[in-house]
Amino acid sequence: MTDPAVPGANADPYLAIGVRPFINCASVRTMHGGSLMLPEVRAAMDAASRRYVNLDELMEGASRRIAELTGAEWGIVTCGSAAALALATAACVAGNDPVRILRLPFTEGWTRRVIMVRGQRFAYDQAIRMVGTEIVEVDGVPALEAALAEPVAMVAVLGTHEAASALRLEDIVARTRPRGIPVLVDAASEHIARPDPWLSRGADMVIYSGGKFLRGPQTSGLLLGDKRLVQAAWRNASPHQAFGRGMKVSKEDVIGVLAALEVWFGTRDAAAEVARWRAELAEIAGWVASVGAEAEVVEPQGVERVPRLVVRWDPAQVGLDGMGVRQALLEGEPRVMLDDNSALEGSVEVDPFGLQPGEAAEVGRALAAVLGAARAAAVAALVGRVPEVSGEWSLRVEFLHGERLHRMLLRQDGGEITGRHVADQFEGEVSGRVDGAGVSLGLQARFEGSTISYRLEGTAENGRMQGRVVLGGGSDGHLGPVNLSQFGTASWEAVRV
Repeated sequence: MTDPAVPGANADPYLAIGVRPFINCASVRTMHGGSLMLPEVRAAMDAASRRYVNLDELMEGASRRIAELTGAEWGIVTCGSAAALALATAACVAGNDPVRILRLPFTEGWTRRVIMVRGQRFAYDQAIRMVGTEIVEVDGVPALEAALAEPVAMVAVLGTHEAASALRLEDIVARTRPRGIPVLVDAASEHIARPDPWLSRGADMVIYSGGKFLRGPQTSGLLLGDKRLVQAAWRNASPHQAFGRGMKVSKEDVIGVLAALEVWFGTRDAAAEVARWRAELAEIAGWVASVGAEAEVVEPQGVERVPRLVVRWDPAQVGLDGMGVRQALLEGEPRVMLDDNSALEGSVEVDPFGLQPGEAAEVGRALAAVLGAARAAAVAALVGRVPEVSGEWSLRVEFLHGERLHRMLLRQDGGEITGRHVADQFEGEVSGRVDGAGVSLGLQARFEGSTISYRLEGTAENGRMQGRVVLGGGSDGHLGPVNLSQFGTASWEAVRV
């Protein structure tokens, strides 16, 4: 064990507390730490941490420079993109009216409806709803015009889904601008550009992450656009004693984002970045080809800018599916993180954005070591008889604080389980399996832009089931094991009714 009193003994702050870092091949997900800050950002934040400054004066000066760099009318730094969503919404609902600011999120009697296109709902629209708004879904121009017949505070657009929508941004702006209704675009996962493509097409405000592709502070975001609206958003934010006081952005974060923007629009060589990514993917492809796996570069689509490598194999020969390979890489040395959403039956994806110099070879060797074992797929033998669980059950889930009661009606066909569960504010289908080794049940239901998920694992015998439940939720396209376990675990017990 390292001695904390010995200089340099705990040079790695993660290993010092028993946490193993990893090589990131899963892009810029917040769950995995986003991206690594640029050296220029680290230096700027260190310098900013050594002096005091008034936050309003700082943001005023930063806003002017953000406007110069991005071409937007105005811009502020927020403590992440979700905070930018909430503050932009607060600007549209409350402005800088102190009577309204200090009442948020209690908005009864105000203009509080927010329009979103059906198919663009996602988990983060909770940041919009938390201001006290009601989201109204539309699926085309007639539905949009009908929704605009009643007072509307804002229209919110999800940038990554807009191109595939039957209702394009121009369709929306043509109908909202004459009414003075602001349009907000969430482009958090996109590469920022000058001129901004969303503002150029008529959006009033747009959001970008500061801690993803921009490689600024991880807990930072950018809100750009109409000066009056963006200034109103700042008045709802910390350090002001307002709705957004808990969304504190530090002086170091503001300067760090500015430094990242200076690099992005100044010294960054985008062509050299792409060339490096392709060389790294080619190196990894060479390693996996040496053990008989296939590798194919997938070109960026839509708003994407980073190519990826799809690695494919025959799971019958290797004995591992995509999640098995992902887990084996996480347990290995060096530890490698792959995206869970793209881990399929016989393939995984490698995203090179987060790779540091020399790491491509390490990733290639690690993948080759896992796949090269070429183990024959093992068929798990059922242990003992298959328990009978058909019928009605009373299910109790005990959380870290509080509990929830369900009624389940289960149907059994051999080892396959289907059915339905009902609880207060949570009901839906049940699916799973049961055999001599135990029972596994999945409970899911849709709420607003998210899918709520329970995954129950345990034993079944003598009219009683019990075990551990994994808790999570996510939006469409993000229902891999990481999101479906993000709320931790609880215990569960079910008895026949």
